[in-house]
Amino acid sequence: MKKILSLVLALALALSLGAAALAEDKPVINLWTTGSQNVADLFNALIAKYNALPEAKTEVKLQFLLSGTGDEGMLSRVSSAYLAGQKDTEFDMIAENTASLQSYIDEAKSEDIFLTLDFDQMPNYQNVTLKPSMLQDKVVPYRGTTVVFAYDAERIPEDQLPHTWEELTQWIKDHPGRFAYNEPTTGGAGSAFVRTAVYRFIEDKSSYVSNDPKWADEWDTGFAWLAEIHPYLYKSGGNVVYVAKNQGTLDLLINQEVDLIPAWADQVLANIEKGTLPASTRMYQLDDAALTGTDVSMALLSIGKAGEAAYDFMNFVISPAGQKIALENMKAIPVINPELIDSADKDLVKDLKVENFAFMSIGTLGDVFNERWNEEIMTLK
Repeated sequence: MKKILSLVLALALALSLGAAALAEDKPVINLWTTGSQNVADLFNALIAKYNALPEAKTEVKLQFLLSGTGDEGMLSRVSSAYLAGQKDTEFDMIAENTASLQSYIDEAKSEDIFLTLDFDQMPNYQNVTLKPSMLQDKVVPYRGTTVVFAYDAERIPEDQLPHTWEELTQWIKDHPGRFAYNEPTTGGAGSAFVRTAVYRFIEDKSSYVSNDPKWADEWDTGFAWLAEIHPYLYKSGGNVVYVAKNQGTLDLLINQEVDLIPAWADQVLANIEKGTLPASTRMYQLDDAALTGTDVSMALLSIGKAGEAAYDFMNFVISPAGQKIALENMKAIPVINPELIDSADKDLVKDLKVENFAFMSIGTLGDVFNERWNEEIMTLK
């Protein structure tokens, strides 16, 4: 009997050690991303859920860099490692606005900075309806997002809303101090506003998806418009202030210091749900040039060590379970049919149609744009 008991205990110990060894053998995947805190919150939730799955084939770790402090650093670090010929680095996987990936290609001087994907290893991809806006064989969209104009309907009646850029110009002048946009280098809402404001004056719309320096010669009219509205924007202490980060302008709207702002749709919805923005908050676009939106994608970096091991996590993120987390945590626009998602929150995003998104990708020309804004607009008195 003692021998049998000893044998059973030994077998149990062996099985437990074997299971532990299998757990320890899971490859570790580093996921790099940047943005506002809500992006970190989303991936923390996705990763926690995935890592807890018994069938998970990898262990994912988040490497997050806050927008305005880390996005340029992430670009330079990844591209520098690629240009130096480094392999098997900690840069395994990236999640980024698809339009922003052009900057990585520009810096690396090659699309090969990203791996070509094997979509057969991601069976849930067959349900993805939001296809990539670029790099179709190298990225997997996991959410949609767009910048909109946000306002409180109790403070701006619908019949007083501006619906064209010309009407917006007059509205800003007629309501001094009641419009604001964040400093473009600190958040995508302000960036989308100033770039759309400038590029709407360029007749050739191929400029929206080009990094050709020639387009910088056609920015003058748009920058003159930004200078024109400058004196009528939000002020603090008697001076025009461009607040930092996307949440900065939302805070101004929350505190009723301004009435109209450009903002990310998902952040507006999240603030409404939390009660920090009133239920009377509305979102809309101007009729003659909508603010830009994008698919937000995952891509595998060729300098990483992950390789095929990352497919399992990517497949989870685009599953109904993963999309439910994205919808409920971030109010993200799903990349699959919302009817596949078991969540009441899908009604919140039903009017945000991805087919109506305006798309812009100007690569490293965006750095030149930001420098000019800093020199010509930020310095205005």
